[in-house]
Amino acid sequence: IGQIVHGIVDEFHGAANKNIGDAFLLVWRLPEDNPEQRKKMCDMAIMSFVKVVAAVNKSPVLYEYRKHPGLQARLENYRVRMGFGMHCGWAIEGAIGSEFKIDASYLSPNVNLAGSLEGATKEYGVCMLLSGPMVESCNEDMRKHCRIIDRVMINGAKMGLYTVDIVY
Repeated sequence: IGQIVHGIVDEFHGAANKNIGDAFLLVWRLPEDNPEQRKKMCDMAIMSFVKVVAAVNKSPVLYEYRKHPGLQARLENYRVRMGFGMHCGWAIEGAIGSEFKIDASYLSPNVNLAGSLEGATKEYGVCMLLSGPMVESCNEDMRKHCRIIDRVMINGAKMGLYTVDIVY
């Protein structure tokens, strides 16, 4: 799964920062001085997640794993289910760690919000949740594919939650 995620994210000009268990922190640097390029990068981030879902569901390797008798005995009819939370905003990039181990990471309430959106995909029964600011940062053509599913209060401000319906 990591190979699929990292490959597609890279193809769409994103960067895989880290994996924590079954979660990935994926980053797209958005230019501040070029609004059209910023929209394009937001569109590519969403498209990459759609492509990841399709690739995981079409992977012959993952299909073979699903049929493994040991996996079937523990988790009958198991399927990989992916959840993506997307938000855009500022973050501080830096080295985190000690003299023995250092990791590059991103710190920001915006990063935390993206993680919370990912966690909420299970509650909403969708594979992708996008924040209002993320959808507003996309081109009009991409916004047409985003369906609002809720409005929530975050830090005292009302924000729409959107999904992109993926049929597979």
